[in-house]
Amino acid sequence: MKKLIYSFCFLLCIGTMSAQHLKGTIVNKKGEPIPNSTIYIYEASRGIAADDLGQFQTTLQPGNYTCEFRSLGYESQKKTIEMGNTDLSIHIELQEKAYVLNEVIVYPDGEDPAYRIMRKAIAYAPYHRYQVKKYSSEAYIKGSLIIDKIPAIFKRAMKVNGENFDINSLIGKPLLMESKSEINFTSPETYNQKVLALKTSMPKEFGVSKGLSIMTSSIYNAKLDDRISPLSSGAFRFYAFKLEDVDYKEDFIVNKIRVIPRKKNPSLFSGYLYILENTWNVYIADLTTSELGTSLHYRINYHPVKAFVYLPTTYDISMKMNTMGVKGSGRYFASIKYNTVEVDENRKPSAVAEKNIEAMVSEKAQTPRQQKIFSEIEKLSQKEKLSTKDAYKMSKLMSEATEPEEVKKQRESLEIKDIENVKMEVDTFALKRDSIYWAAVRELPLHEDEIKSYQLRDSIAAIDSTNAENDKNEVVLSIDDNPKTAFGRIIQGGRWKINDKMLLQYGGLFGALKEYNFVDGFWLGQSLTYNYAINKQNSFSISPSVYYATARKEVLWHASATVNYAPMLLGRFSASAGHISRDINAESGESRLMNSIAALDLGQNFIRFYDSHFFRAENRIDIANGLHLYTNVEIDKRSSLSNATTYNFMKKEIPENIPSQTDLYETHTASAFSLGISYTPFYRYRISNGRKWYVSSKYPTFSLTYKKGMNLFGDKNGPSYDRIESAISQTIEISPFENLNYKVSGGTFLSNKRLHINDLKYFSNNLMLFTRRDFSNSFNLLSPYTASNQWWAEGHLNFQSNYLFLKNLPFLQNFAFDESVHLHALSTENLPLYIEGGYSIGFLGLGRVGVLTGFNEGKFDRVGFRISYPLFNMMERPLK
Repeated sequence: MKKLIYSFCFLLCIGTMSAQHLKGTIVNKKGEPIPNSTIYIYEASRGIAADDLGQFQTTLQPGNYTCEFRSLGYESQKKTIEMGNTDLSIHIELQEKAYVLNEVIVYPDGEDPAYRIMRKAIAYAPYHRYQVKKYSSEAYIKGSLIIDKIPAIFKRAMKVNGENFDINSLIGKPLLMESKSEINFTSPETYNQKVLALKTSMPKEFGVSKGLSIMTSSIYNAKLDDRISPLSSGAFRFYAFKLEDVDYKEDFIVNKIRVIPRKKNPSLFSGYLYILENTWNVYIADLTTSELGTSLHYRINYHPVKAFVYLPTTYDISMKMNTMGVKGSGRYFASIKYNTVEVDENRKPSAVAEKNIEAMVSEKAQTPRQQKIFSEIEKLSQKEKLSTKDAYKMSKLMSEATEPEEVKKQRESLEIKDIENVKMEVDTFALKRDSIYWAAVRELPLHEDEIKSYQLRDSIAAIDSTNAENDKNEVVLSIDDNPKTAFGRIIQGGRWKINDKMLLQYGGLFGALKEYNFVDGFWLGQSLTYNYAINKQNSFSISPSVYYATARKEVLWHASATVNYAPMLLGRFSASAGHISRDINAESGESRLMNSIAALDLGQNFIRFYDSHFFRAENRIDIANGLHLYTNVEIDKRSSLSNATTYNFMKKEIPENIPSQTDLYETHTASAFSLGISYTPFYRYRISNGRKWYVSSKYPTFSLTYKKGMNLFGDKNGPSYDRIESAISQTIEISPFENLNYKVSGGTFLSNKRLHINDLKYFSNNLMLFTRRDFSNSFNLLSPYTASNQWWAEGHLNFQSNYLFLKNLPFLQNFAFDESVHLHALSTENLPLYIEGGYSIGFLGLGRVGVLTGFNEGKFDRVGFRISYPLFNMMERPLK
């Protein structure tokens, strides 16, 4: 036993002697610390991001090391240091940089020379993207967040570790996180990240264990951190460039290029790219972006981890937030050490600098197609000045020639398997590392306020000491919208989780008033929903509801059940039954919620009601990829309804409900069967938790629906008809900021032996000022309940852009809205040609305001104003 102890002590001493601390400070000639400084240690392939005080630290084995110290605006400095068997402190002074913009070719057309450089950089971006086959690395991340203001409504709802806590004690104090991770990359875009150690005073809801998304994203991709990269093949459409400085170093030339977004958009960057001449790779990226009051500033340094192989070595990210009443700021530093880097054997790292296209693309062309690509790339690469068209073409050719076979197969596959993905794993001991461990891996020193932040964390963690799941290395912040007490759930409504499979939802007494109209009066009652998870893919739900109609003095009821089955075929069966009042335009009628508000407040009734005792069953399933089959059966006993009340706040006279006269609308029982099929070619999908989810297709969707009205019960008034209709629709993305969508449909009654007003073909029409529908596939100024009993044809065309008219004004580009133009047309046996055009402004999908004009047979008909509020769909949850 003593021998084991002695051996352990001996090994511990040897380990301590073999790795020593290197500490340092980077300052300017005045002795002031230089923020945003970086250090790169060549022999260790290690980058270190110094903090705002220019301080850094790391551990190194004894030996000689070549270190490069760099900061924007200063001359970089290389220095050889000797590490012995003791800790070493160094003091680095950087000189301010004097850029010289000379020896720059100015072309006769007056084009900025930055475009020559960026065309080359963009053309060669696909090569740099796939240059590295795999690597293994270590990352140290240190982040801090300061919350300056939280709205009072959030403060009251927040809890820390499940308990009440004075949130004000966190305001203005730094919240800190540190992590140590292993990151392994495999081409094309797979990152395996394992968090070895994590220490934080930030709430875990901030995703502190997930690392920085920018670290698993490449600037050579089409998107960097989900924004359009300045090196994407279509970058010239979104960015302008200006060469500001040239830095002539001993071994290479660095071009400082200003990146100017053509529009102010959160999907675009502004800032600077530092591009190396001849190799056309990134030396430094200094980019900013902002969205909804939150701005981000990225500073990424690249170093040669191998000859001609530049990879990110440090990240410095700052954030300022001022949105929804929350104000704050944050800062993240990340330092990367590369343990191994494996370059793709088919591409020589020096190929770009040597203009050796054959070595850059492949050792030999395998197919005629590859030979043709090789020949075209070679011709383009010989041009001294690439045009924008040439650069775009070369980038596409280079991507096709260099991208791995896995990417090509993925692009041609229907199933989207996340090649560009990040697999996260958190070590079981990550939150339990002690101070000795952190002293060994920490690469930025802790300052006094940061130490206090950890001390505050320990005091908060002690609040919930009985919960074994919460480690003292983390704080849990929560906002719970589900009332805690049974009384609260009864009053407000809420959810009861019975067990892992069963969930009960209750509308609450606040939801006892469902709607108001003049035939029913107020609907007073309740609804329940019971959800049962059969397994992870399949589920069952049932929703009964009962209401009392105060004016009709009748009990109305509704019950529905839904089963989700065959998850890979998107199987869904639903059935419903009830006794309620319904709109005669059951397929595309107005919002009952908005009609309730109009009736009560304004004395207006936009819906024509009838009394319905019904049963309905529907099934939907895929019979092949992109091919959907719909079947529907409905039995409906219909009766007329008259107004039973005239109450409204304005005390206006109320128009009569139509149909209301029994001689015009006789009681009858209707039976109908529908069969529909739709097909979207090459409809791509993802599989998540064993369930299929459709994503997108570049082809239109075709649909065909047949509906038959049958007299199953021998009712002399029962409807009898055959109706068929077809449609084609598509949304085309023109650019990340523009899309075009259209829908063309038409149909006819093959027979119409007996039709009631419920059985006519109605058209989606927004009668009220406020509507739950958007303006894309609906009319807005048609006469109420325009319908057809013979044939019809309609078309809808919409163009949406972030920059159409108003958004092109510079002072409006900071506001989050888009613009659309709409064109709608309709022709029926009674309406030769109706055309409607309009313009609308949308706000982040939350709402839309539009002005529209209608023309009947070429003559001006009317002009109208509409407000679309899609959230009404979530609030209303109509009974079907």
